Amino acid sequence: MYKTVDLFAGAGGLSYGFEATDKFNIIAVAENNANARKTYVANHRKKDDILMITDVCGYDFRALSDRFNGIDVVIGGPPCQGFSNVNRQKNHIISMNNSLVKEYFRAIKEIKPKAFVMENVSMLSSEKHRFYDSKKDHDEVFKLRVNMKRDELVIADENYDGVDCFKALNENDVETYSISNKLLKLLNVLYKDRKNKENRLQKYIYKNANIICSQIKEFLDEGHYDYKILHDISKYINTSTLEDFFDELGQFIKFQKSFRLIDELNSNDIIYKLTQNPETGKITALVNSYSVIDYANKILGDDYVKNSGVINAIWYGVPQERKRFIMIGIRTGEIDDNKIVMPDGSGKLPPIVNTGEAIMDLADYAAFQESGDDNKINYKDHKNLSEYAVLMRTGSSGICNHVITKTREKAQERFAVLHEGENFRKLESGLKDNYADPDRTQNSIYLRLDREKPSGTVINVRKSMWVHPTLNRAVSIREAARLQSFPDKFVFSGTKNSQYQQVGNAVPPLMAKGIAELLLKYL
Repeated sequence: MYKTVDLFAGAGGLSYGFEATDKFNIIAVAENNANARKTYVANHRKKDDILMITDVCGYDFRALSDRFNGIDVVIGGPPCQGFSNVNRQKNHIISMNNSLVKEYFRAIKEIKPKAFVMENVSMLSSEKHRFYDSKKDHDEVFKLRVNMKRDELVIADENYDGVDCFKALNENDVETYSISNKLLKLLNVLYKDRKNKENRLQKYIYKNANIICSQIKEFLDEGHYDYKILHDISKYINTSTLEDFFDELGQFIKFQKSFRLIDELNSNDIIYKLTQNPETGKITALVNSYSVIDYANKILGDDYVKNSGVINAIWYGVPQERKRFIMIGIRTGEIDDNKIVMPDGSGKLPPIVNTGEAIMDLADYAAFQESGDDNKINYKDHKNLSEYAVLMRTGSSGICNHVITKTREKAQERFAVLHEGENFRKLESGLKDNYADPDRTQNSIYLRLDREKPSGTVINVRKSMWVHPTLNRAVSIREAARLQSFPDKFVFSGTKNSQYQQVGNAVPPLMAKGIAELLLKYL
């Protein structure tokens, strides 16, 4: 068996699929989430002798390899949200998770396995997933001759309330003009709730008005910049006149985020130059960036024969349209023809499994609203089970994690009117009134699943409020796990939300098994 390490393992979907081939022996796992680690260990077939790594950053992978007298295969899916020009609807330029991609390839360089498999979001190969040139590794990247591109990151659209933002940023006089993170968060929620018609704004003000006013007073008393909007908010927060200042508050919040963006660049040692358009006043940071995929290819050089592509979970019998980027590398000299052919969905594929075949047998079991170790439900006699349901039941006497999110009255009203395949956009305006901008709601929100079709990409279905095809309730953790091809004997641990998140983050085990079988053809 091939000695294998799984990095960023999560609940263990990738490991589970590789182990299912009986050719890979997982000897070490890296995962920093405590709940996911608990899930992984509980479902791993050798619970006692697995080495669990809680933090890969700076970890000595050479010593790990020596400990096991060499490691054959490294697998894993480092989180990577990617970079792009500053999206003004996001609070951050940089996702700290992106550095984990570099940690993954550092592990490959230090372990020197026979092969590796990296799984990631399907957009990884696009130009949107980029690193910014930083002082931390500029020399290394320069030596690798990675292709650089000049990017302009919008830091501020304009000055505000007489503040020369460009001067303040250049002179690093941020403290004078930047309110505390606590106050910014309070004001941001106040602003977001302005259009809510369910008294959420009034409830928020009732609960937080004194805190907001106290934070504003503290800022002003300390001699920071005397923003007029802060005085107005303090004076009118408990009156209907507050509505007159929301537009101004929005501009203020946007301006305040500029200081957070520049702080991100500085704290991450990003190399940049600030510029300001003399006509519009817009402030931008000029940076150099390079694509993640280009970096990956350059850092490994000729040590590995590599290929990558986007594959769909549905090709492997998973009842879900889930496209993922897969890179496979095999050490030069370990492969005969120096060529790896990635699957493209052609050729003989298993029959497509729809949502009904995957989860409808679970409709006979009442779902819990609270997770707990005692929430196991024994199977009933059930006729006409689909082949997929039989597969999912194999090795188990019942189901666990059949837990749903609690549903408020408004959500229940939405459930009741949605037909299979419909989502939030199909609701009448009266059922959308607690969303500030309903037209920008994603199609995956309040989606009632269609029995006759595979599901879309399973993420955290609790946050997306996915609806059961025929029952007026949310999709349970176990049903989401079925859509991900986790068998019923695989039990998730942790809080309810953590379990939903673990399921959504995972690599579907049947898809993982297919990837493992592909790798075996070349080893």
